Amino acid sequence: MKQPELFGTTSFKLSVLYLGLFVCSFIVIGASVYVLTVHSLEQQLKNGIETEANRLKAEYDAGGLNGLIEEIAEDECGAAYLFGLIGPHSRLLAGTLKNIKPEAGWQELTHRLAVPDATGNDKLYIYVIALPQQIWLGVGDTGAYIEETGKAIIQAFLSGIVLVLMLGAGGGIYLSRAFLQKIGGITRSTEAIIAGDLKHRLPVAQNPDELDKLALLLNLMLDKIGALLENVQQVSNDIAHDLRTPISRMQFRLENALHKPLSEAQYHEQIACALSETDTILATFAALLRISQIEAGTRRSGFKPVNFSDIVGSVTDALFPVAEEQLKLIRADIDPDIILDGDQELLTQMVFNLLENAIVHTPEQTHIEIRLHVSGNNIELLVADSGPGIAEAYRRKVLQRFYRLDQSRTTSGNGLGLSIAVAVVELHGGTLTLLDNRPGLKVLLSFPAQQR
Repeated sequence: MKQPELFGTTSFKLSVLYLGLFVCSFIVIGASVYVLTVHSLEQQLKNGIETEANRLKAEYDAGGLNGLIEEIAEDECGAAYLFGLIGPHSRLLAGTLKNIKPEAGWQELTHRLAVPDATGNDKLYIYVIALPQQIWLGVGDTGAYIEETGKAIIQAFLSGIVLVLMLGAGGGIYLSRAFLQKIGGITRSTEAIIAGDLKHRLPVAQNPDELDKLALLLNLMLDKIGALLENVQQVSNDIAHDLRTPISRMQFRLENALHKPLSEAQYHEQIACALSETDTILATFAALLRISQIEAGTRRSGFKPVNFSDIVGSVTDALFPVAEEQLKLIRADIDPDIILDGDQELLTQMVFNLLENAIVHTPEQTHIEIRLHVSGNNIELLVADSGPGIAEAYRRKVLQRFYRLDQSRTTSGNGLGLSIAVAVVELHGGTLTLLDNRPGLKVLLSFPAQQR
């Protein structure tokens, strides 16, 4: 894996960005902690010094100068604070603090300057109080521990920054490698698909992330494309198979008419048969074109509210005599004034194809039932018969173009009736389901009910 490729990944760039933001936040927090801690420690130190200075002033007010000098001498034994009592002409009267400025308030000096023979350069916080007769009282304490605390805080945050940088860089490299591995797997799979292995699919991890979810969607798309390609191949084979028979018969009749002496009536008969075969071929192509137009959705723009009850009723009335001629009985149960937003011509053809299939592909004495009603939020159309039915293994196949249970093609038809019905149903946002009628077949259509 090339380093520029690794460092150029989006995940590594995002890791660096977030690492930079985190380090900046870490520095701001560290500076805030340092300032607040040092300020708090200084304030505590000053409060203690100021309290001690006020106590000594009260001692001066009660015992005078000598009492104050004695008190300072006693307090210096404990060495809790440093003291300085300066008289006129900057003369040190008591204590060890020197070089105190004759100014009331806070003063800051180094330990070496404030205390005789001191070797350290620690910072001293000194509180000075003015006493009568040009006497100045100073109480101080070193801030060494405050400085040490500040250094400890800085060192801790510097160590933390180093750790954060190491972990952040390591995490960025790890995420980038994982990202590149996923991209590499997707790339290899894509190359295999481009090379012709259409059954190859993109790899998906057991714990999917965003890329895995995208790969899942792409796999679903590839499955859909594969199914469409198989359907196109199947349709091409079926077209060749279904059209070969009428074309062969037409060729035989034309050759027979060309090479044999026939009477005028026989010529007319041969031409009529050839025209009949031509009509069959044209009807097949017309049905295919109709399915393509329906699936393209171009007819959806012309949708308008239609009375579905009237459509089902008129188709039933039209086919009722056909069923009677074949000794079959149609029973209708149609709820009135069911409105469906759609194409009236296509809906009529859909109902006609379903009911015609029930009549054509069932034996005599078959009972056919057609029902239309509203169930909840759906409009349901049921076409059921008591015929031989369709085995469950073939129910999905009969919905495909040109598929016929009669593989010998001895019965009329081109196997596109149900395909047209399915296309019309899907165009109208509905579903078509084949069910067992025990005995026979039930075709259940469900459309979303019209919301008005």
